[in-house]
Amino acid sequence: MVRKFVLLFLSLLLLAMLILLGWYQVDGIPIEETESFLSGENFTLTEENDGGLLFRPADSNGHGILIMHGALIMPKSYAKTAAYFADRGYTVYLPMGPARLSVGVVDRAASRALEMNVDKWFLIGHSMGGMASMELATRHSLNVQAIALWAGNMPTSYTFVDLPIIYIWGNNDGLLPEERFKLNRFNLPESVSYVTLEGANHKNFAMYSHQFFDKDAKIDWMEQIDFANLTTADFFAQYH
Repeated sequence: MVRKFVLLFLSLLLLAMLILLGWYQVDGIPIEETESFLSGENFTLTEENDGGLLFRPADSNGHGILIMHGALIMPKSYAKTAAYFADRGYTVYLPMGPARLSVGVVDRAASRALEMNVDKWFLIGHSMGGMASMELATRHSLNVQAIALWAGNMPTSYTFVDLPIIYIWGNNDGLLPEERFKLNRFNLPESVSYVTLEGANHKNFAMYSHQFFDKDAKIDWMEQIDFANLTTADFFAQYH
């Protein structure tokens, strides 16, 4: 009888591992179009030893942007956003979290950012990266000026954070539907600026192939990223 339970447990464990492996192979993988944003006349790109990416502008404005990726999403999926801000003079750093979980790279990302010749930092966090951004801002002395949360889930309270924050959300978000989005607001400061993009979903804030449990967007993925980039850039510009 004990042997049967052991075999059943091992079988279920193996099944769970196979499901998790399949999930990792499907979710968060950059789409082909990302390649066109990995080079440009106004910046150079370096891949860090841990898989993170560093975009260095040719003409720096002295400021930096940290992009904290969503769960299972590879940093390269944010290449369009990174190139957009690097073209505008920002040093852009995209750390890679262990097991592609950005909450696990907060301390290392802060240490790496402090090594760079950057005066002021701005944070962008998508999905889980939203929580990672809030943790980074509250636990480390990075001279953070402002934060942009893109469909960021907030499972714990950050109402005490005294920083300018913009929150961009799409009303076709399958992972963060309106009910959860409204609950999120209780864990954020009252001063947060909220922006809703009609027809946007969860996945299309970045360039990756699949997102389990999300809804189909009613607008093009490029339109969604362009909107998030421009809205965030205008917000950050107020705090240079």
